Amino acid sequence: MSKIAIVTDSTADLNAEMIQHHNITVVPLNVHFDEEVYKDGVDLTPDEFFVKLEGSPVPPRTSQPSPGDFHQVYNTLLSQGYTGIISIHISKELSGTWQSACIARDMLPQADIQIVDSKSASLGVGLIVLNTAKLIQKGASLDEAANYARRLVHSQKVMFGVATLEYLHRNGRIGRAAKLMGELLNVKPILHIDEDGFVAALGKIRGKNKFVPYLMEQAEKYLAGYDRPVDAAVAHAQDPELAAQLADNIRSRLNVRNLYISELGTVICTHTGPGTVGMIIQKFDLPMPGNLSKIAAKGGLENE
Repeated sequence: MSKIAIVTDSTADLNAEMIQHHNITVVPLNVHFDEEVYKDGVDLTPDEFFVKLEGSPVPPRTSQPSPGDFHQVYNTLLSQGYTGIISIHISKELSGTWQSACIARDMLPQADIQIVDSKSASLGVGLIVLNTAKLIQKGASLDEAANYARRLVHSQKVMFGVATLEYLHRNGRIGRAAKLMGELLNVKPILHIDEDGFVAALGKIRGKNKFVPYLMEQAEKYLAGYDRPVDAAVAHAQDPELAAQLADNIRSRLNVRNLYISELGTVICTHTGPGTVGMIIQKFDLPMPGNLSKIAAKGGLENE
């Protein structure tokens, strides 16, 4: 049987238990406070990040891993006997991480490495990674698992609210949400990641108490006519109460198989700021030919 490794980056916001349980390799992005550089999730926690953010005269910035970082990771995995690698990353429209991974792959032409653009961020990437890892553990081949990951990309919805668009704007990640600038007096903007992997405007609400009802309305609209279980995730930056309220609504109103709750990592927080709360819905209405159908028939994909 082939031995397949799965790689992602730190913007997937997976916790240590998920990473260890599914044997996932994580390549960290970098957070820069002036001349100081920190590895996301390695030597800077979210709590430490916000302390530094409050006291820093210079706004932080981020940078992707270098091709050399990926080359080292891929080489290490190949030397450990892995015959193939699936590398799943934050949307290429939001970061240069995907490009670095592609350059590293091209430096190893003898290796079987497949790079997947998640067209997503945070636990949107994380859900694709987790479900692909589960598929590999059930015996899927490299091509089967990589193709499955690419289909998952087009079967999810990522929505989030930010306290202000300031962070997205100053870091150049405002994308297709730019039309909301200048219209935000007493308004909480609701954004999503569109089908091309850009941050785009979804709506505007007045008052924090309308946030959870609005997201639930959008989720139910997205799932209209869909009667199978979904995976869901809630991610937040320093707002555990609102995250818990959203999670309770998801449990009570949606047909959920797995629900994950996580803090946003330092790279995502650099671009969204404190008070961000997000919701991700992952469907599984995917055709599964050959061996994948056999795995599904045994309950390996739909019932974990």
